[in-house]
Amino acid sequence: MLKSPVRKNLAIGLVITVVITTLSVVMADDGSKMAEFRMSLMVGFLMTGAVTGGTWLLQRRRSAPS
Repeated sequence: MLKSPVRKNLAIGLVITVVITTLSVVMADDGSKMAEFRMSLMVGFLMTGAVTGGTWLLQRRRSAPS
């Protein structure tokens, strides 16, 4: 199922995003839990998208005929 590097990076990125989001919401003690939740999700999804997109581009470039 997760044989391609793109799928592996996507799965790993999503797991890391969920963990970081959960930790930041639990640690937010000043009443800004929703703001922390949104910010963590946004940053996590942006980073996951950037890494997955970069891996996808590299994989396409390597498999393209010269």
